[in-house]
Amino acid sequence: MFTDPNLKAELKSEGVMVAAIDMPGRSMNVFSADMMDSLENLMIEVEQNPDIRALVITSAKSTFLAGADLSMIKVFTERAAGDSDEQLHDLCGRLGRLFLRLEQIEKPTVAALNGLALGGGLELALACHQRVVIDDDRAVLGLPEIKLGLLPGAGGTQRLPRLVGNDTAIHMLLTGQPVNPKKALEIGLVDTVVEANRLIDEARKLALSPVRTKANWYNDDFRAEDISLDGNDGNPYRSVYERLDIQPDTYRHYPAYDAIMDCVTKGLKMPMDKAVSWEMDVFVKLIKDRVAANMVRTLFLDRQRAQKQTAGVESPAERLAIIGHSDTSKLIRQLEKARFDIINVDELTDDDLVLIANGESLHKGIPVRLITASSTPIADSEVGLWLSPKTTDGQSAEIFCKGQPKDSRALNAALLIARKLGAAPLLTQHSHALMPILAETVQLATSGDNSLDKASQIASDYVETSSKADPDFVDVACVLAGLFPAWSGGPFKYREQKG
Repeated sequence: MFTDPNLKAELKSEGVMVAAIDMPGRSMNVFSADMMDSLENLMIEVEQNPDIRALVITSAKSTFLAGADLSMIKVFTERAAGDSDEQLHDLCGRLGRLFLRLEQIEKPTVAALNGLALGGGLELALACHQRVVIDDDRAVLGLPEIKLGLLPGAGGTQRLPRLVGNDTAIHMLLTGQPVNPKKALEIGLVDTVVEANRLIDEARKLALSPVRTKANWYNDDFRAEDISLDGNDGNPYRSVYERLDIQPDTYRHYPAYDAIMDCVTKGLKMPMDKAVSWEMDVFVKLIKDRVAANMVRTLFLDRQRAQKQTAGVESPAERLAIIGHSDTSKLIRQLEKARFDIINVDELTDDDLVLIANGESLHKGIPVRLITASSTPIADSEVGLWLSPKTTDGQSAEIFCKGQPKDSRALNAALLIARKLGAAPLLTQHSHALMPILAETVQLATSGDNSLDKASQIASDYVETSSKADPDFVDVACVLAGLFPAWSGGPFKYREQKG
């Protein structure tokens, strides 16, 4: 019997093997080096065992597969600094080679998607002969790599256009937006949508009576669609970007846009094995670009480390009052959505939280100052809180004090607010907060590199005189707040890049 630490495989009646991905110690399945080992071992078993007539791949978790292990992507970006193109092609291209092998197995394969399938998860499903997904809008399917400054490097740029057509595929690839099961069926991304309790039965039925046992692009009469291009301004993909409202400043700073289009337009003219190899050629060039490394570190790896600062913080209270003369209606709605019980000041007890947007003093409650401008003072023993607006990348929260807080509950309260809002916290200890000053300095709508230079210098000077501020977390806070563009990685990665 086939056994593997990442897969629960069982040979069902009529020779259908059902393999459920279940990586131990993880809330979601991802592609890591050992998960690739598991997939390869599974394929060897399917290829060599005559009792196995068909394969169904599903998940034992509540989601299917969330993409690549980001720590593995970090290794890719680090190796890109010194490895040759051939070494990187071999390292980064393994998953694409495995999917090519899976696609060419001469037994029916079905992906039974019991939850979201993103990035490598969807690429795995695309490499199967057929796909079935549960009827649940949480089971979204997509290729969000553009949001990391990368491209789907395991065949996604090649199989998706061949399956759903160029316009739909390019929209998904360049926006990173996923589709729900109903839309996936409508565009031909999946073969059927079923109730969750019928998923495996339906997948087994498809496996035993397959609509296809090889992808359409292996048929002799398959012809990929042509892509209409207009490059009058020197960029051949300008008309494509205009249709998707992608601005010139965006595709100039983020090389992943042109890289994805290079993959699609040139790869569609090749047979699949050569197309997958070409896609990896483009991926290797892209992974060597500093933008991808900046975005992987700041938006995911460093962001995850920053948010771990709120882990284990005990809730001092769930009730919260806001005092101040500024308009706090938007903040109140956000706090209510985060399940805080907003109360009036006269209802406060000593155990309740209070956000203070001005200099009023309170006799009750756990006070956390809400800092709205860099000039807002706080006392030596108080805790200040600055919340960024929500951006497309997220939200950040600076939590600062001049010295040691008199009441540790105030610091815990600020961390709790950050956690419940999903904001990445930046802890600083200084005479004033950093983020409001940067917010005044950087105006992304009109600023150029000079503004980023000035803001990065301010951040550097601040961190040198702060006993707490972590430069990586400053980068996270600035990008999530929209003060620095994601391509820059934040003020410190921007300074590194400029030497």
